[in-house]
Amino acid sequence: MTKVREPLTYQAVLTDIAALIGWDRCAAICGVRSDRTVRNWSDPDCETEIRLIDAERLDRAYMDYGGDHAPFHRLHALRLDIANREAPDRDLAVLAGTAAKETGEAVAALIEASNCSHPRTRRKARKEIHEAIDSLTDGLASLDRAEQGDNV
Repeated sequence: MTKVREPLTYQAVLTDIAALIGWDRCAAICGVRSDRTVRNWSDPDCETEIRLIDAERLDRAYMDYGGDHAPFHRLHALRLDIANREAPDRDLAVLAGTAAKETGEAVAALIEASNCSHPRTRRKARKEIHEAIDSLTDGLASLDRAEQGDNV
């Protein structure tokens, strides 16, 4: 049975990286003798965790093997953003409505930009995407606060 790894955790990211490049290759990149060590880093029930330098090495390897981003870097930045974010409204239904509106506008702007190369159209798409990301990140921050008991 596969162990559940919570979304937006370092354990989940490591598991995704290993799915692309392999546990044995992860171990070699991190300079450890056994892939078991790396698997333990991905286990939420183990006390050991990945070192920052190894996360950086695996981000580079992930991109070298065809990944389109640096997974640990992206997760780290998102988690810092969520931790410092004050969502304007903690009502998840309101946040969901805002996210639906903003992501709909972002998708529409992307479609418009796909048919037009005018800088103003592309700038509008970037703005709409940024607003959508912000609204979804507000939702993540609110979920995290609710799990920590702040929203009870």
